[in-house]
Amino acid sequence: MAAANENWVEERRPQFRHELLGIRRRMLGLSQAELAERAQISQASLSKVEQGLKPVTSGMVEQFGRALNCPSSFFFQAEREYGPPMSAHPMYRKRASVGQRVLDKVIAEFNVRIAHVRTLLRSVELEPELQLPNYDCDDFEGGPEEVANAVRRAWYLPNGPVASVTECLERAGCVVMPCDMDHAKIDAATYRVPGLPPIIFVNTVLPGDRLRFTLAHELGHLVMHGFPCPEMEQQADAFASAFLMPAADIAPELSGLSLAKAAAMKPIWKVSIGALVYRASELGAIRTTQAEYLWKVRAAKGWSTREPAAFDIPVEQPTLVAGMFEHMLDDSELSVQELGEVLHVHYEELQALYKLAPPQPHLRRVK
Repeated sequence: MAAANENWVEERRPQFRHELLGIRRRMLGLSQAELAERAQISQASLSKVEQGLKPVTSGMVEQFGRALNCPSSFFFQAEREYGPPMSAHPMYRKRASVGQRVLDKVIAEFNVRIAHVRTLLRSVELEPELQLPNYDCDDFEGGPEEVANAVRRAWYLPNGPVASVTECLERAGCVVMPCDMDHAKIDAATYRVPGLPPIIFVNTVLPGDRLRFTLAHELGHLVMHGFPCPEMEQQADAFASAFLMPAADIAPELSGLSLAKAAAMKPIWKVSIGALVYRASELGAIRTTQAEYLWKVRAAKGWSTREPAAFDIPVEQPTLVAGMFEHMLDDSELSVQELGEVLHVHYEELQALYKLAPPQPHLRRVK
């Protein structure tokens, strides 16, 4: 009986997760050869470890931790590996100039951040104020345009511009996560992982207008696309345009649109000049020839790549993730070292990933 109990205890011990070794390696942008050199093992042995074909010793685990600059506990988390996000697949095919290692690095970072969200949510109770609707686009004669209007009604949004898309998403229980993805040329990616709220990763370099449209685009995916479909990107764009610029509210203002008028409307509607020109053409507020002329002038000014900084609108800042970290450090009375241990990375890396404040002397209440 004692032997049986010993076997049960042995089976309950944390297991080394070989897929996490690969995730960490790719997150740091390392090849197998580079990690093998750092860890002072052969590449053949490392390849077998990553495939789960070779057992690891405690010494090897420590070597991997040092080589990958993370606590050894990183490799024993009860986490699975997630592949590319559903809505980003078409984007990858268009970005032929982006190497696979760059994309692998971003996906690996997504995996680590998903694990962090899961851990952070164990200490807080997320209670969405708004319900995230789930609509079938085929059920609406007006397509994405009508779906966007339905979402605005469901959320009791007032007429006119949306004050903050980020706030709407967070009130609906979504986690908005700024992430450096400029090297991968990705604006955003959304994960719907069982047991977690939707997580929307957004590129930190996006200007304010592009960020809002991108978030509205991702909201369109969440509302309309439980599964991939060929038209999903076009539908999400149409949803975003209608969500940010409802036809009934903006159409009268778009009549006779010029670039100067669009520039004046930009800070009010918080969308790009290009989005306003497209919406004006779409709603028939300007003739097709006028829209083509505005596109040519806009391109000649170089605004197709980046509109003038003088017309920029403030970048919306999410608060949910920052609040969860604040709770962990203050309400839970964790030191920065302990927070790193809980999240299985060193605090300096957490600072870089989430723009946290430098560590401060931590005082514990004396009881």
